[in-house]
Amino acid sequence: MKQKKLKIGISACLMGFRYRYDGLSKLDRRVIEALDGKVDLIPVCPEVECGLEIPRPKMRLEATSRGTRMKVIESGEDMTDRMIAWADHKLEQLSERDIAAFLFKSKSPSCGLASTKVFCNGGNRLMSECGTGIFAKVLTTRFPRMIVGEELDLDEFLKRLGLDKSF
Repeated sequence: MKQKKLKIGISACLMGFRYRYDGLSKLDRRVIEALDGKVDLIPVCPEVECGLEIPRPKMRLEATSRGTRMKVIESGEDMTDRMIAWADHKLEQLSERDIAAFLFKSKSPSCGLASTKVFCNGGNRLMSECGTGIFAKVLTTRFPRMIVGEELDLDEFLKRLGLDKSF
């Protein structure tokens, strides 16, 4: 009997989708080579899928009295609630698809797992370099036992999935 492949959610830009704020991708060939053919990859781009345009203004995480917020740098527009509402719906879909893990794009205000800069509300003072993006936070809160990682920690991610061995 043929064994079913693991289903892995992945930040779409790592697969070469040109969904970043600047219309570029962050294709990571090392990620693709490590996972291609071994798992079913399910690309996800929180920013595009929640309705933001390409290109779009840069966003960042800011620490506020309401918690960490995802804001447009130039205008200060708060995109957090929009992202959370979309994430809640998307996680229902991903749950139905029975994903086993998620590989996030590091340093992203939506997808960074523990590598995103967090600034003081409305200012340019850096408070932390180890914040969690809004979508990554919603996912890890809802699925605390799910295997998650960033492309920067690919070897550890593969090890936790049991994919670090030759097939």
